[in-house]
Amino acid sequence: MKCKLLHDTPAAPTIPPNKTILPAGTVIDHPDAWLLVQMGAAEAVDRECELKADRTPEQLKQAQYEHLRTRRGISPEDYAAYDAGEIVGYNADGSAKPGPSFVDEDEEEPNIILPDNYEEYEDDDE
Repeated sequence: MKCKLLHDTPAAPTIPPNKTILPAGTVIDHPDAWLLVQMGAAEAVDRECELKADRTPEQLKQAQYEHLRTRRGISPEDYAAYDAGEIVGYNADGSAKPGPSFVDEDEEEPNIILPDNYEEYEDDDE
C-alpha cells in the first residue's frame, strides 16, 4: 500500500537512520499508509491505499486543508479567522499576521499591503 507525502514531514523513529525529514513527494510503502491519506498528509498512489482510505474527493480536499492549517500552527480558536483569510499565521510575539481579508476595525476597506516603492508604480500616463 503506497501514498505520497504532500509536505516535508518529520520522519518516524522506524525510518532508516540519517533521515530526519522526509521531503514532499516521498512515496511511503507501508500497510498503514492509508492513515496518512485520511489525515490529509498524503495522497494515495495505488488503488489499495485509495480503497482503504475510503474518502470522497471532497473529504480528501477538506482533510488536506485541515492538515495544512494544523501544520501552520493555527490555534483552534482562530480557525474561523484563518478560514476567512483574516489571518495567515502568527508573528514571533504570538500576535496574528493579517491575511488578505483582514479588515482593521477603524477601516471599512480590506487591508491592502503595498510594496515599499509603490509611488514608482503610480499612473505613468501623466
